[in-house]
Amino acid sequence: MSKLKDIADALAGELDDFEFTSVIAQPTVQRVNWPTYDIESMSSPVIAVVPAGDDILRVDRQHHQHDYTVNVFVGRHTPTEALADEMLELAEEVVDAILDHSWTNFPATSPQAIEIVINPDDGLNDRNVWRAVITVTYRTFR
Repeated sequence: MSKLKDIADALAGELDDFEFTSVIAQPTVQRVNWPTYDIESMSSPVIAVVPAGDDILRVDRQHHQHDYTVNVFVGRHTPTEALADEMLELAEEVVDAILDHSWTNFPATSPQAIEIVINPDDGLNDRNVWRAVITVTYRTFR
């Protein structure tokens, strides 16, 4: 049983159930290992939740701190400035939903850290595809 997979699955499920108000079309949410999209599948917003890593630190002889990292990819084909602005609002709303963390039966505590990178590698110039990568770190002790 993978705690990292459990966290990614739970986060994807919670984001899929969330009602986003910043966009007209609700994004499709998937938990995947390798997100692959073509421009046609990004005519509406997409969110992919990807397990990213586990940073382990010994805290005493019997316990370790695990910082589980999950990447949340947010993207859409945005041929207009208005759609690009809408996606920025969606990315911030995704962060707000993650920070709210009022979910039941979630396999970790609230996020320890969140980082958002807008248009890594200049994504807007890639056929007007807007994207963001939100890195979420959850800390647990075992």
